[in-house]
Amino acid sequence: MIGKLLFLAVGLLIGLLLARFLRGGGGWRDLTAPPSRPAPRPMVRIRDERIGDEEILDLIRQNRKIEAIKLVREKTGLGLAEAKDAVEALERGMR
Repeated sequence: MIGKLLFLAVGLLIGLLLARFLRGGGGWRDLTAPPSRPAPRPMVRIRDERIGDEEILDLIRQNRKIEAIKLVREKTGLGLAEAKDAVEALERGMR
């Protein structure tokens, strides 16, 4: 009788370990923490074009907003007001 219980316990233990391994179970997870996600790159969609060029973002980071607006206008052909709105939206997205 004790041999059968020992065999059952060992089988159960092996099954649990195998299930954890197959599930990719690392250590314990904190279920109260928010899920980790990579930070999205700021992008603005204007008409059918997405603006998020690294060069534009660098100009915004350097507080060179006017140059960023000029670059957006050059790359997209947008008007002054639209380009300014796009740069300001990118700037808000970076905060």
